[in-house]
Amino acid sequence: MNNKSEIFSEKINLSEKLSDDVYIRANKEDVLKAISELNVHPSEDFIQFYTLFAGPFWEENMGIELLDIIDDHNNICSSTYICRNEYGFDDKYLVLSEMNTSEVIVLDSETDKVYRVNFEGGDELLKSGNLSEEWSSFIAFLKEYFNL
Repeated sequence: MNNKSEIFSEKINLSEKLSDDVYIRANKEDVLKAISELNVHPSEDFIQFYTLFAGPFWEENMGIELLDIIDDHNNICSSTYICRNEYGFDDKYLVLSEMNTSEVIVLDSETDKVYRVNFEGGDELLKSGNLSEEWSSFIAFLKEYFNL
């Protein structure tokens, strides 16, 4: 493991939860390219998670699907572009969850805060900067998501 991966692993131990080979990321460069194309600068923790692990992910704890950034038909890139185009989300936001309910999980790539955004007013609160974060960081979100 390289030094960055070791630092990430010290913050959150996902080795048991994501030990299956299906979660091993093979296309790390494609992840970095996607982040660049989205024109965001997320935390090192976000980058490390998605360059180490491939999704999508499902945990009963929260009952939502955590999307992969590039793999699968529904992914962070496609969902983010939908929310930018259809709901006017700022370019700094990344949509992390499946959009099949009336809410999504959104990462602010500038602050690393994570929001639970419903489309019954929560989207307007997010856009105006008046929505309170649900998790203080991407790592805090992952810890709750994976029940660590």
